[in-house]
Amino acid sequence: MSKQETKLSELNREQLVELVELLLARVATLEQQVARLKKGDEKTLKKTAQNSSVPPSQDEKANRTNKERAKRGAKAGHKAGHKGTSRRRLEPDEIIECRVSQCRGCGADLTGCQQWVVGRHQVIDIPPPRFVVREARRYRVSCPQCKCQQTADYVAGFEKGRMFGSDLEQVVLYLHHAHPLSYERVQHILADLYGLRLSRGALVNGVKRAQKGLTQTAQAIRQQIKQARVVGSDETTARVDGVSYWQWVFQTPRLAYHVIRPSRSAQVLRDVMEDARPEVWVSDVLSSQMCHPASAYQICLAHQVRDLQYAIDAHQCTWAQRVQSLFHEAMHLHRQRNNLETDHFHHQRAAYEQQLDELLHIAPDNTNSETLRRRFVKHRQALLLFLHRDDVPPTNNASEQALRNSVIYRKVTGGFRSDWGADVYAALLSILETARRQGLALYQTLTAVLAGHPVFDASLSS
Repeated sequence: MSKQETKLSELNREQLVELVELLLARVATLEQQVARLKKGDEKTLKKTAQNSSVPPSQDEKANRTNKERAKRGAKAGHKAGHKGTSRRRLEPDEIIECRVSQCRGCGADLTGCQQWVVGRHQVIDIPPPRFVVREARRYRVSCPQCKCQQTADYVAGFEKGRMFGSDLEQVVLYLHHAHPLSYERVQHILADLYGLRLSRGALVNGVKRAQKGLTQTAQAIRQQIKQARVVGSDETTARVDGVSYWQWVFQTPRLAYHVIRPSRSAQVLRDVMEDARPEVWVSDVLSSQMCHPASAYQICLAHQVRDLQYAIDAHQCTWAQRVQSLFHEAMHLHRQRNNLETDHFHHQRAAYEQQLDELLHIAPDNTNSETLRRRFVKHRQALLLFLHRDDVPPTNNASEQALRNSVIYRKVTGGFRSDWGADVYAALLSILETARRQGLALYQTLTAVLAGHPVFDASLSS
């Protein structure tokens, strides 16, 4: 008796029925594909952001329908069933008294009559933009006793070679990196708003002066990430001096650390994490990411769901559809775990584990699905780890979101002209992304960092 016959003889009635139904579905699928091939109307399915890891920017954009355009012009305000909100009243800096001066009936003078407040309305405005020139003057004095000449030093912020103040340099950093604008556009903004004309060299020098403080804070974030139990990581391309580099991110729910390196190899992971050993690593299945230092790992199910969608679209694969449905249900169970009783959650988790094992023992009928099946078998323990730990996410979306602004920056600016420029950007992005995750105001955080003040709580690294 062959090995295949031995496996079949061990199946019970329900398993045999399920297997026959699956085989019949495969036969029907293959018959449809053969019929289309005979008619010559089989078309090559394009990979998109919905069924693969192709970036959304490369998808063809469909024209918006009339219904969609009408929805965009819907009435403003909160939706039905949702609690509405309004702007909180602030403490005014200026109060304008709107009093009645003359009676509309008889024309009598009412300026001396007692009047009372019946309404208040606030308008938020900003003062007219203008720059301020600060001048520091050094003085020299001769000691009346020893006749020694004494000269005062310039105060901080008036160092030799500095032409622009720290507040202006912070605005340049904020606009150039956080929003992301090229140096040329920053020059136009400063000229249009303030009438202030700065050379590109002056902008670059201001960024260079901030490098030390930004790097120190970014390294402090890195040290906190090294202490985290669960770390997510991803990478995207970057351009430095006309050469393709890689921008890496290492993140937790409250921290993010970026580096830009010429390599996509696992050496970057070793350089960043050093001797740190997280409990769980969250990433895609890139070979370098699989060299992570963690004892366990969770692969991104969002990637797997998209890859399964391609197999469904291209081959009408029942196996891919069932696995995709199982992943969706497992992720839904993860989101609802705090609302379920413990026993019910454990029962559902065990059921999904068993279903996945059964599906991975079935051989799909097409190459794409079979490739995915082999991948899932190889990384079996990393598919549903998030159901066993509530601090592990089922996807690596948080890492991808941390890199999203960098992709925009690359498209807007075309990349970096030097290694130090890439390093400054990575350090500043680490600070800004960490501030976002901790609910801190970005510009105020940048101000505190450049002033040398600690801004991130080291106890919240995980």
